[in-house]
Amino acid sequence: MRRHSPGAAYRAAAVLLAARDRTRAELSRLLAAKGIAQTDAKVALDRLCEQGYLDDRRFANAWARSRLQKKPMGAHRLKQELEAKGVEEHLVREVLRDLYEEGEEATARRAMAGALSRLGHLPASSRKGRVARFLQRRGFSAEVIWRLLREGQRGQRSTECGG
Repeated sequence: MRRHSPGAAYRAAAVLLAARDRTRAELSRLLAAKGIAQTDAKVALDRLCEQGYLDDRRFANAWARSRLQKKPMGAHRLKQELEAKGVEEHLVREVLRDLYEEGEEATARRAMAGALSRLGHLPASSRKGRVARFLQRRGFSAEVIWRLLREGQRGQRSTECGG
């Protein structure tokens, strides 16, 4: 048997998948880096898909939910991260539609709360700009960011006035 056969490609891909779930594109790149022919890799990856071990939809859903749990971010940033993992565009759209079914605002509020707790020692004028930039880096839309900041200002004024 040749060193690089569909069987060798399958075993190499199975070892990589055993370490952690991956996308078809990731596995394809990793197998190519090992010197495995593209045709052998395709046969192996097709077999893994048929057996249910390789599933980009499952990967994208699990990975995106995990990312949002650990690091709240907007749809734009999550889209970029999923695409970097090699998830096909139609699957990215499906995952984002499911995760942000009711919009980004709840996720943005969670991210903003974490940022505000870390920046509580700063004057309010400094906090506002830093929180806005933080939320922007996390991929939230400008509309969501400004809406939350306006709400925060209104809440802050009512606290100052009402005691």
